[in-house]
Amino acid sequence: MTNSRPARTYRTSLPVRILRAIGLLGALTITIWLVLAYRTMPQTIATHFGPGGAADDYGSKVTALVLAALMVALTLFLAVLSLRPSMLNYPTVITKTNAQAIYREGERMLVLALVSMQVVYLGLGRSVSDGAGSALLALGLVLLVACMVLGIVRLVRAARTDEGVAA
Repeated sequence: MTNSRPARTYRTSLPVRILRAIGLLGALTITIWLVLAYRTMPQTIATHFGPGGAADDYGSKVTALVLAALMVALTLFLAVLSLRPSMLNYPTVITKTNAQAIYREGERMLVLALVSMQVVYLGLGRSVSDGAGSALLALGLVLLVACMVLGIVRLVRAARTDEGVAA
């Protein structure tokens, strides 16, 4: 229950704040690019891609705007949630001694996910606009999985350290 958890008292590091800003600016830039590219897109665009990156389903170009709206919403959600790490569901008990280390790792994990999502977004945007985004999409998904695994490992380590100070 988040109501009984200790309050966040640490200050977010500069690299994490910069990465959060990069993630937000990335989403804004990709969205502007998609909106500008929208008018030159054909009426029917690729909307799904098989494992090899080849298009295997098609739909209206409005799909590009739906994609943009969903990715902006997801980006904002991750950015806001990363500012409130005490709200997250953690794989361990939060105590006064480990709370700050765990919150810090939770925030880092979400910010890294936010940046990884922009690589996914760019890959999806390239895929629907010109069909050339499969490598970026794959890279973004690998980064997303890697930052989640790394984040969970770091959360577990933070929970095990004395006085909540990460090793």
